[in-house]
Amino acid sequence: MLAIFSGCGGTASTNPGSSAPVLLSLQVTGPNATLTVGQKQQMTAIGTYNSGPTKDLTSSVTWSSSSTAVTAASTGMVTASAAGASTISAKLSGITGSANLTVNIALVSIAVTPANPSIAPGTTQQFIATGTYSDTTTQNLTGNVTWNSSNTAAATIVTSGPTHGLASALAAGSTIISATLGATSGSATLTVTSAVITSIAVTPANANIPLGIAQQFTATGTFSDSSVQDVTGVVTWRSSVTSIASITVSGLASGLNIGSTNISATVGTVSGSAPLMVNAANLSSLAITLGNGSIAQGTSIQLTATGTFNDGGTRNLTRQVIWSSSDTTVATIGSGTGVASGQPRAVSGTTIITATLGSASTSVNLTVTNATISSISVTPTGITIPIGAQKGFTATGLFSDSSSQDITANCHWTSSNTAVATMGSGGGMGPITATSVGAGTTNITAGFGGGNGFSTLTVSSATLVSIALSPASLILSPSATSSYNALGTFSDGSRVSVNGGVTWTSSNPQVATIQQSGTVTGQSAGTTTIMVQSGSITATAGLAVEGAALSSIQVSPASATIPQTIRSGFTATGMFANGDALDLTGIVAWTSSAPSVVTISNAVGSQGSATGVAPGSTTISALFAGQVGTASLRVTNATLVSISVTPATPSISLGSSQQFSATATFSDASTLNLSNQVNWASSDVAIAVVNATGLASSAGSGSATITATLDGVSGTAILTVQ
Repeated sequence: MLAIFSGCGGTASTNPGSSAPVLLSLQVTGPNATLTVGQKQQMTAIGTYNSGPTKDLTSSVTWSSSSTAVTAASTGMVTASAAGASTISAKLSGITGSANLTVNIALVSIAVTPANPSIAPGTTQQFIATGTYSDTTTQNLTGNVTWNSSNTAAATIVTSGPTHGLASALAAGSTIISATLGATSGSATLTVTSAVITSIAVTPANANIPLGIAQQFTATGTFSDSSVQDVTGVVTWRSSVTSIASITVSGLASGLNIGSTNISATVGTVSGSAPLMVNAANLSSLAITLGNGSIAQGTSIQLTATGTFNDGGTRNLTRQVIWSSSDTTVATIGSGTGVASGQPRAVSGTTIITATLGSASTSVNLTVTNATISSISVTPTGITIPIGAQKGFTATGLFSDSSSQDITANCHWTSSNTAVATMGSGGGMGPITATSVGAGTTNITAGFGGGNGFSTLTVSSATLVSIALSPASLILSPSATSSYNALGTFSDGSRVSVNGGVTWTSSNPQVATIQQSGTVTGQSAGTTTIMVQSGSITATAGLAVEGAALSSIQVSPASATIPQTIRSGFTATGMFANGDALDLTGIVAWTSSAPSVVTISNAVGSQGSATGVAPGSTTISALFAGQVGTASLRVTNATLVSISVTPATPSISLGSSQQFSATATFSDASTLNLSNQVNWASSDVAIAVVNATGLASSAGSGSATITATLDGVSGTAILTVQ
C-alpha cells in the first residue's frame, strides 16, 4: 500500500447567523512525499466543515506549487520536473492547505563502454560506466558501481581503488563485464583473443623537451591478428641514461640533464624504443646564490645555481651546471654538488666560481680568509633520546675575524662512548646524525682546526613499543612525490621520529616506490601498502596512485599582490574525473607570462614560489598532463620599511629551541610574514644558533640577539638561555 502524507491549512470561524456549512480547514494528501524526476501523482484536498462530514474538494480548490521542481495541474495532478523541494498548496474560500514534496533524480540505466572490445592476453582494457538519470542528465559512475566479470578465466576486472573498471586479459575466451548500482545494471562483452604481440611502437618518436619538463610516452602494440592496442600500462619502461631522464612505470619521463637517452618499452622479448633529447634552449640566464661571500680556510660553503627560463619559471640547476674555480689553490668546487671548499692556506685569496649550462654562464667571487677557529658550538645540547632513535647535530664555528659559519661538514665528529651512540660519516652539508645504541651518556665532539665543540647526549633505556605512520593514507598522481613520517612510541612514553632507523618497503613497486628516507613516488595507477619495520615492530599505511583522467588544475590564491623582490607561494590542485582533488604543486610546470615582472620556482622544495622582479602584472600558470590552471599576480613598487621579530624577549632552558617569526611592513602599509625570506643571525653562536627558517637552538647559557635582515632592513629579538 502507498504511504499517506498530509498537510493542514488554515481555519475559519463559523457564522452563527447562517445555516450554511462553513469551511474550517483543508488537508492536502498524496501517495508519496518523495518523487523522482518525471514521476506524477494525484494530490487530494479534503475539506473539514463546522458541521457534517468532510468533503473531497480536489476539483474545487485552486492548486499551486512553490517551486519549479514540481508543477501542479488544476486537477491536483503534480509532475516532478527537477530535483529539489516544493510546497503544494490548495486554496478555497480563503482557506489554504499544503503538503511538502521532495524530488530526487532516479538512475534509469547504465551504459558500459566500450561495448564490444577485443584485446590480447596480458593486456588491459579500461571500461567506463555512465549512468543516465530520470532528468536526462548523465554521470560517470565508474568508481561507484560494482564491477564483475562473468568469466574470470578469460579476464578479471578491478572492483576497488583508483583503477575501477580496469580489465586484465588472461586467456582466450569471452566474458560479460557488468556494472551494477542498486537495482540498475549495464554490461559489455569483452573478447580475449589468442593473438600475441609482434611489435611495439613508442611515441612520440623524436621527443625534444626542455630541461625539467615531463613527457608522457605511449606504447602501441601490434598483434599477430593485425590488431593494434594501447599497451602503455603493461610494458616495462626504461631510460637508457637515467641521469638524462627518468621514467615512471606508466611512461612519464622527466628531463633531468642536458643530453640524449633512449626510451624503451618491453613486453617479454618484444621491444620498441624512441630517442629523447633534453635541451636547455629555453634557458635564458643563470644566477649563483653564494650566501656569505667569504669563508675561512679549510671550510666549505654550498653554492646554488638557479636557471631562469623563457617561460618565467626558475629551477635549481646546481647538479646540472658545469662548475669551475679560476684558482683551485684558493678553493675547489664539486662538479655535481656546488660545494666550494677553501684550501688550507696561510694567506687569504679570491677565486672566481663559474657555473655554465649550454650557452648560459655566470660567475661570482669567493674569498677564502686566513681566519682561524676561535670556538665551536655544537647544537643541540643536553638532550635525551631512546635506544634506536637518531638525532642530527650541527657545528657552528666562531673565527678570529669575528665571523661565524656552519662548519658541520668540515668537522671530525666522534662519540666518546660508541656503546651509547655512534656518529654518521656525513659527506653532505646537512646535520651529522647520531644513532643511539644503548643506554647511557656520551659526549658528542666536533673537531676542526685544533678546536673542539661538545654536546652531551643521553640515551635512555626506553625501548621501541610501536610505530605510527603519517599520513595513514595517501593519494598521488604518477610522478608525484610525498614523504612519510615514522613516529616511534617508546616504553617511557616518549615519541620520537624513527625515519632513519626503519626499513621502508612498498608492497607493489609498480604502483609506487619508496626510498629509505621515507620519500614515496607514484609510478602507475593502483594501490599499494607502505610498510616500515624495526625488528619485529611494523606499521603500514595505504597508498593509491590516481587512475582517473585529470580534468582541470586550480591555482590558489587566484590573485595576489606583492612588493618587488618579495616571494609569494602558489599551490596547484588537480581535479580528476572521479571527483578526487590532489595537490600537484610539486609536479606541475610553473610559468610566468611576464618573466621581467615575476619569476616562479620549479626547484624541489620551493615549487610555486614566485618572486617579484619589477612592478607590473603577470599570469602564473601551472601545467601538467595537458591541463593548465592560472592565477594573477601584481607586483608593486612598495619598499620595505621595517621588520618585527617575535617573540621579542623569549627565555628558554639549555637544550631547548625557539621558533622566531619575521613580519615585514612596507611603504604602502601592507604586511607580510617573511620568516623564510629574511637572513637570520645570532650575535653569539656560543649561546644560540639560528637556522634559515628562524629556529634558534640553544648552545650555552646567556643572552643573544637574534636578527632578521632583508634588503638592508633589520629587526631583532633578545633570546635568553637559562
